[in-house]
Amino acid sequence: MSLPPIDPTDTDALLTRVLELSVPLHEAIEAFDEAGARYELEGMPGVAFFQRDAGDTIGHVSGGPSPMLMPVLDELRTRHLRAVGADEGVDNSHLPPLLLLCCYLADPESSRKLGLDDVARQRAARVRALEEEEGQHDPDLEPLDAALRAWVPLKAAHLEGVDETWPAILELHFPVDRYVRHVPWEGAAGETAKVPGT
Repeated sequence: MSLPPIDPTDTDALLTRVLELSVPLHEAIEAFDEAGARYELEGMPGVAFFQRDAGDTIGHVSGGPSPMLMPVLDELRTRHLRAVGADEGVDNSHLPPLLLLCCYLADPESSRKLGLDDVARQRAARVRALEEEEGQHDPDLEPLDAALRAWVPLKAAHLEGVDETWPAILELHFPVDRYVRHVPWEGAAGETAKVPGT
């Protein structure tokens, strides 16, 4: 997720940065693309950053986005779907949490407050959609792993007579790179074997 720095006071630059982050990740939520659907935001979304230390302790910082972000989120949904080439009338229930996660990554101030900066810059992210029950628990992290989670209350506006609200929950998992470049043994001459292809 290494992108050139932007001016955080430039709103257009921030919105463009969000799309630069979200569009390449759409493949991870593509299964939720739904023709004829329309999901409306109902209630206040939330975001939490989890990080496990070298032992068993998982700490987290959570908060809610500014209400001023909600209209912008709708605009970003339209722009994102156009950028990924989605057909007219397609919506995606997990697009709002994806965009919200990318808003936090794009905004230097939000990223700094959560303690996300170093993790997001140095590690590849894996996207996971969570069920409501799973989203109520801390993520299952290996030592030194981190995760950024967003939940967005939604209502399926395309379903008549259904007023039920449910959360779409998405998580960016930032695992530590555990790939070892050298085999941990020495040969007869004292040399260390190298993994092929490195």
